[in-house]
Amino acid sequence: MKSSLIIGLVAGFAVIIFVIFLNENVAIFINYSGILITLGGTLCAILVYFSYTDIRHSVQGFFQILTDRNYSAEQTIDLLVQLNSEARVNGFNNLSLDSYSNYPFMVKGMKLVADNTDSVFIREILLRENRGISRKHNIAENVFYIAGSLSPMFGMMGTVIGLIAMLNKIQNPEEIPAAMGLALVTTLYGLILSALVFKPISGKIRVHNLRNTRLRLLVLEGILSIQNGENNQILKERLHGFLD
Repeated sequence: MKSSLIIGLVAGFAVIIFVIFLNENVAIFINYSGILITLGGTLCAILVYFSYTDIRHSVQGFFQILTDRNYSAEQTIDLLVQLNSEARVNGFNNLSLDSYSNYPFMVKGMKLVADNTDSVFIREILLRENRGISRKHNIAENVFYIAGSLSPMFGMMGTVIGLIAMLNKIQNPEEIPAAMGLALVTTLYGLILSALVFKPISGKIRVHNLRNTRLRLLVLEGILSIQNGENNQILKERLHGFLD
């Protein structure tokens, strides 16, 4: 997941830069004031729209899609079967959970099992945590989506400001088309931020959240099955049926 994000961003910017360099005058696409008002204005609007906590969730959500190890459903089932085998041999209290550190939700569930927590409370605790994690990622998705909606507006705002300033200074009407081209660059910045950065990242967080929410529910069912002492074959059948 993180590789496709990085490749997509790099390739997208590479295509845009390549197209820009095909033009004779590359300098007309560089406007530092336009970058400031488009990017800076979008970030300031996000500060107005969301709380500091929401923004922190968005930053965490972005870095999680870059750093989280992505387990498939089959890999998750294999991990649970392996965990079940170890639990049947060593007992819940003697399990070494260090090898499962990449899956903290699974580790937390097994610690609850080792503490002899009732299955009803385990389900309640883990469902509540799953909802909490999903809610944070929903907020992160929304922050980037709103940023993607606002950035073209600030790009247009920069264009309007640039046109007003330039039209007031231009004495020769023949210079107006060139001045308009320079002013329109900020609109381009806004579209790039929206279409290539903010909204795709929002969609990436959404897909990541939906996928991991489902996997955490799978882990919950697996942990309760392990607590019930089911053998590996029954555990596999139960979890594969849960995916259907």
